[in-house]
Amino acid sequence: MVIFIVSLSFSSNSARHRYLKLRWSSFDCRVHTDFVSEYKCHVVQPRRSALNVELNLLQELRSIKVYTLISTKPPSGVIYRKLFDNSLDGCRVISQLSQKGITYKIYASVIKSSNQPKICPIKKGFIYYHNISVEEVMPSFVPVSHLMTQVNFYAQNQSYLNVTLKGCVMSN
Repeated sequence: MVIFIVSLSFSSNSARHRYLKLRWSSFDCRVHTDFVSEYKCHVVQPRRSALNVELNLLQELRSIKVYTLISTKPPSGVIYRKLFDNSLDGCRVISQLSQKGITYKIYASVIKSSNQPKICPIKKGFIYYHNISVEEVMPSFVPVSHLMTQVNFYAQNQSYLNVTLKGCVMSN
C-alpha cells in the first residue's frame, strides 16, 4: 500500500547520478478508523531520509485505489507547484509489477523491510514498512527544491489512509 508514497513512473534515471539527497521534515498520516487502528508514521533519525510506517488493518482490502500528488517549491519560492499526479489500481501494481523501470525500483525499496502482501485482497492485521528510502531511486527530473508528497488510499470507495510528506531535495 505504501509503495505508492512516491510512486513516479517516468524515467529510470536516478538521483544518485546527480548526487541528490532527500531529507524529510514531516510525515503526517490520517486514517479512517473503520479501516485502520494503531498506526505510526515516522521519519527515521538521524539522516531523515527514511520512513517507517506501521498500521493495523481492521478490514480486508479487496481493492486499493491510489491517488498521488507530488509538488515542488523552489528554495526561495512561496507556493508549491504540481510536478506529478497519478491515479492507479494498487492491487494491479503489486501483483503485476515487472522488474523494470522506476516503479519496480521504488516498490523494491519500500518492501525490502516489510511484510507487504504481494497480492490482493490484503488481509486484515498488522502491516509494517521499515526504513523506506527512495533517495537512490528518485528520478533525475526531480529538481533541487522543497518537496511535498500527498498520497490518498481508497478501498470500497472510501479513503482509509491519507499521507502527507514534506521535505527537501538537496545537492550533495
